Amino acid sequence: MTTPPDDAPRPDASPSAPPRSDARRVRAAAPDAAPGPDGAASPRPPQAWFTPPPPEAAPEPPPPAAAPAPANSLGEYIGILLIGAAALLLLSIFLPWTTWSTPGFGRGTLGGIVTSQSHLSYGMSGAQGEIVLLAGMAALGLALAGRAVHEHFLPYAAIPGALGLMAVFHRGVTLGDGGLTESIAWGFWIAALASVAVLALGLAALARRHPQS
Repeated sequence: MTTPPDDAPRPDASPSAPPRSDARRVRAAAPDAAPGPDGAASPRPPQAWFTPPPPEAAPEPPPPAAAPAPANSLGEYIGILLIGAAALLLLSIFLPWTTWSTPGFGRGTLGGIVTSQSHLSYGMSGAQGEIVLLAGMAALGLALAGRAVHEHFLPYAAIPGALGLMAVFHRGVTLGDGGLTESIAWGFWIAALASVAVLALGLAALARRHPQS
């Protein structure tokens, strides 16, 4: 049996496969499609092996801290104090402002000497008390309006406060003008302090509304 020469083609040798291109190599290296739930291969979109993985989402920033509740403004405190001062000014007209007495002359039925007796004079007993009544009502109305409607009503309460203070002052300087012996009672000082408080709070609200530069 003779051996064919080396350069002779062998009948049983298979022809060599052509070289693969890069695209075919990538397709060959890609894994097979995963089987679906019914056993069939799930379709893969074209060129799915070239799609890069999706970027990771940036972490969400933490929620901002809750802002603290705003504190009450100074105007609210002025309104509350002004309501109290105006109510006290109205109450003062029902309090005793002065005490008066007349000297006693002669003798009593039993031969004793009649002494002078003291009497109380209330705020409403004179014209000054009526002025204080109107001033207190006006101041209370402005204070309630400044509390319920707008703070711009509060500064105007200084006007009735000044009128009330003038009326109380006039009542104090005219003691004893009727020929009676009069002295100041504790209700007079309450009326004076309430008038000063209404005036001061009204001016404070005015200064807050127009601050100095």
